[in-house]
Amino acid sequence: MDKLLLVKQLNFKARRGMKETSNIVRKLIDHVDDMTEQDLLELQKFINLDDQKMFDYIFKEREIFFREFSRLKKYFLI
Repeated sequence: MDKLLLVKQLNFKARRGMKETSNIVRKLIDHVDDMTEQDLLELQKFINLDDQKMFDYIFKEREIFFREFSRLKKYFLI
């Protein structure tokens, strides 16, 4: 997939229903220029999660998050 198109899709999907998840996704998208194609695909997979699952991964199941989304760990700053 064209990187520019993927970035546009990710920016569109960054608008979440929960303030907390929206902020996390926007912070990850701020690093999009530094991401490899594999990182972007993993970010896309992460963004496709529903808000509650995303929230749980970030705030309740961080070890599982880092295991399932290991490529995003280096961009994850909270």
